[in-house]
Amino acid sequence: MMSEPKRLHPAAMILNFFAGLVETVKNYIIPFGVAFFLNKNHTVTIIASAAVGLIFIFLVVSSIIKWRKFTYRVEEDELRVEEGLITKKKRYIPIERIQTVNTSAGIIQQIFKLVKLQVETAGGGKEAEVILSAISQTEAENIKQALFERKREINAVESEPADLKRESAGEADEKEPVDMTYEMSGKELLAAASTSSGIGVIISGIFAIYTQLDEIVNLNWLYDKFSFLNKAGATVIAFVIFVALFIAWLLSVIGMMLKYTDFKVVRKNNEIIISRGLIEKHQMTIPLHRIQAVKIKESLIRQPLGFVSVTIVSAGGTVSEEDKSTVLFPIASKKTLRKRLEQFVPEYVPEEGLNRLPKRALRRYMFRASWPLLAVIPLSVFLPPWGYLSILLILFFWVIGYLSYRDAGWKISGEKLIMTSRFIGRTTAVVQRRRMQVYEVSRSYFQRRKKLASIHAVTKSNVLLEKFSVKDVDEKDSEDIFEWYSYEKRVNG
Repeated sequence: MMSEPKRLHPAAMILNFFAGLVETVKNYIIPFGVAFFLNKNHTVTIIASAAVGLIFIFLVVSSIIKWRKFTYRVEEDELRVEEGLITKKKRYIPIERIQTVNTSAGIIQQIFKLVKLQVETAGGGKEAEVILSAISQTEAENIKQALFERKREINAVESEPADLKRESAGEADEKEPVDMTYEMSGKELLAAASTSSGIGVIISGIFAIYTQLDEIVNLNWLYDKFSFLNKAGATVIAFVIFVALFIAWLLSVIGMMLKYTDFKVVRKNNEIIISRGLIEKHQMTIPLHRIQAVKIKESLIRQPLGFVSVTIVSAGGTVSEEDKSTVLFPIASKKTLRKRLEQFVPEYVPEEGLNRLPKRALRRYMFRASWPLLAVIPLSVFLPPWGYLSILLILFFWVIGYLSYRDAGWKISGEKLIMTSRFIGRTTAVVQRRRMQVYEVSRSYFQRRKKLASIHAVTKSNVLLEKFSVKDVDEKDSEDIFEWYSYEKRVNG
C-alpha cells in the first residue's frame, strides 16, 4: 500500500493559479470592466490597477501554498487527502465506497505529460470526491491498481450484501467476458460531428454572450454596420441567416471533432474503459455491474441516414458532469448496432417487435403537439406578414406528434424492459429488471376515460435518478408490466 504522503507534481501550482484566475474573472469582470473601460476618473483607474496587481500576487502565493499543503496517500483501507494552511481539511475515503477512478488531461497536463485523476464514490456529489490535478500516468495507474486490488480483497472477505444476492443469481451463468476493443474511424468521426445537435448549443451560447455584452458594452456601432438589412429583401435576409447557421454548424463540427478524436472503447476484466479527446484527453472506467441502462438515441437528422448514438446510464459519478449518461458510441450504424452491443453490453441489446400504442392514443399525442397555436395566433395577428410563417410551427409539431405516437412502444424480453419514446428525436431505453429502482404507473382523468396509462421506469444515474417514460399505453399493458416487475409476484407465483 502507498502509505507515504505524496504531493502533486509542481505543475499543480499552474493549474491552481488558472483555476483561481478564472473564478476571479467570473466574479469581478463587471466591476473591473466598468473601472477600466467606462470610468473616466483617473484615481479610480489607478485603484483598480493596484487591486488587479494585488489579486495577481495573492493568486500566485495561494497557488504555491495550496500545492505545498496538499498531500494524498492510501493507508489502512482508505484514500487519505489532507490540505489547507489555516484551516486544515482531512478527507478519509474508505476504499469499499470508491466506485470509479477516471483520468483526463488538459493542455497543461499534456505539456508536462501528466494526468488529472478523479475518484468518485457511491454517494457522489457536485464534484468528484477526490481530484488529483497533476500526477504522472504511472502514478495514476499505481493508484488505480492499489485501490481496486484492495477493494477486491475486501469484497472477497466480506459477506455479500443482500441487495447483490439477487443480482449475482441473475449473473451466475455469465461467461468470463472476452476483451474487446473499438476505435472510431475518421469516417465515423466526421459523420458524428456533421450530424450532431451541437449547433443548438453554439447558437444558445452566442445568444447568452450577446445578452451579457449588450448590458456592459455599447453595441450601437455594430447595429449601424448591419443597418442595411432593414431595407434588404427576403432573399438577402435568408442568405444572411443561412450563412450564420452554416458558421454555427461549422463550429459545432469542429467542437465535436476535438471532443471525440481518438475515441476508443475497451472491454476488459468486467470493465469498460472509454477514452477520447484531442486538446483535453479523458479516460473513464465503468465497471459492468454499475451499468443501469443503455439509451439508443436517433435524432431527426441521423434517423433517416440510419445512424444512432448509444449512451450508458451508470450509478456513481458527479452532478457537475455534462450529462447523466456516458457516451458509449457517439455514432453507430443501425446495421452494426446489435453486433456491437453484443460485444460490449450483451445484457442490453434491444429487441424488435415492440408492443405499440392503441389507436385511441393518437388523439392525445396530436392534442399535446398543438401547443404552438398559443404562439401562432398572436404572432399572425400582430406581426403580419412575417407572423404567418409561424404557422409552419404547427405543421412541424403535428408531424412530431404523429411520429411520437407511431414510434412509442414497449417490450418485455426475459429480464429486460425495452421502452421507446420520442420528444424530438427517438430514444430507446433498455433496462434490466434488477436495475429498476421504481416502476410507476400514472393515469390522468382523461387517460382513465380512454383506459390509457403512462408507464415510468426509474434507475440510478450518478447521484440522481433517471426516468424513462412511455405515455398512453393500454391500461392492461401497464398492469402486465407491473406483474412482470413485481417481486412479490415472482416469489409467490
